[in-house]
Amino acid sequence: MDRLRYVQMRMYSAIRQGLRRRLTPAGRVALGALLAAGIFGLDTTQSMAFQAFTFMAALFALSELTNLRFRARFEVRRDLPRLATAGERLPYSISIRNLDAAARRGLTLSEEAEDPRPTWAQYRAMRGLPGANWLERATGYGRWRALVARRRIEMEDEKAVPDLLPGQRGEVAMELVAARRGILRLRAVAVSRPDALGLCKAVARQEAAQSVLVLPRRYPVPRLRLSGSRRYQPGGVSLASRVGDSQEFRSLRDYVPGDPLRRIHWRSWAKTDRPVVKEYEDEYFVRHALILDTFAAPGREDDFEEAVSVAASFACALLTQESLLDLLFVGDKAYRFTAGRGLGGPESLLEVLACAQAATGREFSELSRAVATGRDEVSGCVCVLLGFDENRRSLVRELRASGVPVEAAAIASARDLPDEVCAREGVRRLEPGRIAEGLAGMGAS
Repeated sequence: MDRLRYVQMRMYSAIRQGLRRRLTPAGRVALGALLAAGIFGLDTTQSMAFQAFTFMAALFALSELTNLRFRARFEVRRDLPRLATAGERLPYSISIRNLDAAARRGLTLSEEAEDPRPTWAQYRAMRGLPGANWLERATGYGRWRALVARRRIEMEDEKAVPDLLPGQRGEVAMELVAARRGILRLRAVAVSRPDALGLCKAVARQEAAQSVLVLPRRYPVPRLRLSGSRRYQPGGVSLASRVGDSQEFRSLRDYVPGDPLRRIHWRSWAKTDRPVVKEYEDEYFVRHALILDTFAAPGREDDFEEAVSVAASFACALLTQESLLDLLFVGDKAYRFTAGRGLGGPESLLEVLACAQAATGREFSELSRAVATGRDEVSGCVCVLLGFDENRRSLVRELRASGVPVEAAAIASARDLPDEVCAREGVRRLEPGRIAEGLAGMGAS
């Protein structure tokens, strides 16, 4: 039964989208009148509505016949930025060139994005939708609507195209808003022309596959003061690349077997006729860790998206010219990405977070082990958690027991994470729907 409901909603969505693409606003009104006349005119002996049905049907047939002559050819090219931000407007432009020998006037242009309809596996996996009424749960429409909303792109329906003479090129300003982070794919550009009656549109579709990476939305974050000091970084010269004292030259000395060849001072070797190497100071600098909890329980997909946004906000706030920042999370395996001076800026971490996925079928202990691996090199740590159960509480306690200053923030409601627990464990509660307010309060704590 669930599969049948899914097929019905998928078919309804396809029909609805097709009608919106092929009919003008007046045409949609006329189609409603046609269906009403067909229903009321079934009995021709009792009603004259069948005459209105016949008239409207003839108008639609005439409109479609006139549209058959539309064989326009165009060349389209988007000027699309490489990056966007979820929830923010992305302006761009489309260049269109008329390849026909005839002038084209009265055209409109629209975008075709990737199909937002969920697959059967995605629809079946989503259960227990919060906030859905009994009718939505019974029909499955609530699940369908929530899944489509996650992938929907807000785009302008149609934009007018300037009149194009043969071979002439025109520019159309466009704008879109991506609801979620990730890769946004645009498939094609549709150029339309309404018929003489203004009911149907002839559509010339031009394939123009292109994508843009949508970064997570960010919140204002107060400047955090992690009290940790600089730590010794083994192999810091090659890792940090001019961070802190990592490139401080100390002296020259004779070569010792085992010294790396890249440290040989060739000029001194040529003068003294014996190998000489450069010696550096030990590498000490500030290094912070940003830990993202990706272990989202079923039905908490929205909370996971908020956690990614919070992590992105901290990534932009923590990186300075003098420090490194390690981003740690678990996807299909444990990941560690490092950014800082010489190793990329916040943009590199934002691009990683844009593609981060929830850890399915993994154990929380994998994250704990990944954190413990580089714990001795970290000067301070920020944890973004999905709740505060025993596993997450143990992670924070172990970090603090090792002497690492920790700022912990948990996405949870007041019922799941009471104020007394927050005060006792030193964790900041970020309530869904009030994330910005919770982050603003971290500066006061």
